[in-house]
Amino acid sequence: MTKTTLILLSALALSGCSVVDDAINGAVNDALSGEVTAETIQGKERALIIEDVSRTACVAIKNGLVDAKGLKNSETLVTEIGVNCSTYGKPTGDVTDPNAVCVTESLSEWLDIGDNKDIINFDSAEGDKACVIGYDL
Repeated sequence: MTKTTLILLSALALSGCSVVDDAINGAVNDALSGEVTAETIQGKERALIIEDVSRTACVAIKNGLVDAKGLKNSETLVTEIGVNCSTYGKPTGDVTDPNAVCVTESLSEWLDIGDNKDIINFDSAEGDKACVIGYDL
């Protein structure tokens, strides 16, 4: 009876892990993004999408940009990789164009710019999310 109970409990625990993980991930995303939605980003004048980012790195990136570049009314959305400028109704621009309305970069590309010193440990900053920062001029 004890072995059967242990086997059943193990099976239940293992089958429920993905559900628990999804719930935890959803709660963390909600805590970081707050009430920010795709519509919130659409309403902003500009957007920066950084892919392959961990949740905590997204917050550090946003805070660093607000401090360094003085972004106005910035909002951050932590979402799944694969979003792009058209997801938020914005034209895709080139990272070298200071007037670009929306730019998409990977974390490694973004870090190569040189003035992005908030991330000092690439391994802990790398992740499976996209960090979308909408802001006004």
